[in-house]
Amino acid sequence: MAQKIKLTGFDLQIIDVLRVARGDFEVELDEIAIERVKKSRQIVLDKAQGTEKIYGLNTGVGQNKDQTIAFAEFEKFNRNLIYSHLVAIGDPVNEIQARAVLLIKLNSFLRGNSGVAEEIVLFLQILLNRRITPMMKATSSIGESDLGTLAFLGLVLLGEGKVYYQGELQPTADVFAKEKLQPIILGPKDGLSIVSSNAYSQALSIFAIDEAQRLLSNMELIYSLTLEAVDGNVTPFLWYKKSAPQQSGYLHAAERVLSNLAGSYLLDEHSRTSMQDPLSFRNFPSVAASLYDAIDYLERIVASHLYISDENPYVDLETDAILSTCNYDTTSVALALEMVNTALSQLARMSVFRIIKLGDSSFTHLPRFLAATEQMLGFQTLQKTAVRLEVQINDLTNTTTNNFYPISSGIEDYATNLLLILTKTSQILSYFNYILAIESLSAAQAIDLGKEKRLGIGSQHLYNTLRTLVPFLSQDYNLSELVEKIAAELIANTSGIAASQGAAQL
Repeated sequence: MAQKIKLTGFDLQIIDVLRVARGDFEVELDEIAIERVKKSRQIVLDKAQGTEKIYGLNTGVGQNKDQTIAFAEFEKFNRNLIYSHLVAIGDPVNEIQARAVLLIKLNSFLRGNSGVAEEIVLFLQILLNRRITPMMKATSSIGESDLGTLAFLGLVLLGEGKVYYQGELQPTADVFAKEKLQPIILGPKDGLSIVSSNAYSQALSIFAIDEAQRLLSNMELIYSLTLEAVDGNVTPFLWYKKSAPQQSGYLHAAERVLSNLAGSYLLDEHSRTSMQDPLSFRNFPSVAASLYDAIDYLERIVASHLYISDENPYVDLETDAILSTCNYDTTSVALALEMVNTALSQLARMSVFRIIKLGDSSFTHLPRFLAATEQMLGFQTLQKTAVRLEVQINDLTNTTTNNFYPISSGIEDYATNLLLILTKTSQILSYFNYILAIESLSAAQAIDLGKEKRLGIGSQHLYNTLRTLVPFLSQDYNLSELVEKIAAELIANTSGIAASQGAAQL
């Protein structure tokens, strides 16, 4: 039986978006929110009968804002606005992401600042609850509203395009016929209200936060196992646990790693072989703290955007005015994402350095390149893959926010490229998961080659999971196959690697 969530327009949380997108949920609409929608619509209808020029209501859009739209032409104009904004290309947005977009868009309408018809709001609720999800394409937005992507939502409301339905893409018209649904007839301002939205970039930002949190949890576990494999020094973590400010990234990183190592031989105050570890080991808590802080900053901004209107123009329910705004601007999100990407790049390079160190017999006092026998080549060549992945990550962290062109005859002369940054974030997370797969494969091999050691609670769980996925290598083997298997598990987390340590799981 489907769980229910009530939308008000103002209290949708990041975790709600993830749950509804991925799970079996139905949405209910708050009655007060519907009243706001009705009041907002009446303001629009009243303005449509007047003489005041209002962008996108009785004028064209973009450079065509100097063109007047007659009352009798509203339906045709709004339909044409949808068609003219169908410019996104490439692969379809996947069904889970598209469902998140639909939820975010519906919630934004409930704030009552769009002036969209009540029929459209109720129709979006039907689409969500019957799991009829518009097929949208991704590539077009430069960060100032996801116009080209959201236009595909408009196309579906017109009864055209395609939708995800019962596990496959089907023509919208066929699905509407099965479900006995009639296409929407657009009225004043409906077209612009549908396409003028950051719902797609907001959805992707939410998934990026969730995936980054999962990667962070996995990385801390894998690092903990690596630290045990090399008899690493835990005093930096003990110092941060004692001295770091409450709720700081430093404290989070220290506590999580020490939690992973609970019961480990490393915490027995034994005599270590190294007084100070290389910085890729020793500095881990402080660099991991930067990712904690960057994700936290991004999460706070994205969360706030779920209850702040991105409408332009904006219907002011207090004054009955329709105002020009810049609510669609995404600079704060874009800059926060680039900070997350840079923190990920720093940590990815440290992981590669640890991989190289694990193959260095002068550092580990284990066989060179973790070869079990003298006849093995071991993990020597696998270092090239790790380095290649990190170089790609480093390249993806180049600043993108400030690379824009003036378009629409110069009227639109600023942009953030937010969706491009999100694409880069997704690639960085994917490449980093492969690096972590290589580090975990190397750490587990090092554990088996060394003297028997008592592992921590978290790292022992990780080790056990790894050994269900891949064997100890007593001879050379297809390492590509093993890395792919571990990386797939880190991404899908079907064995609960991250969940065991409290990552963002549903």
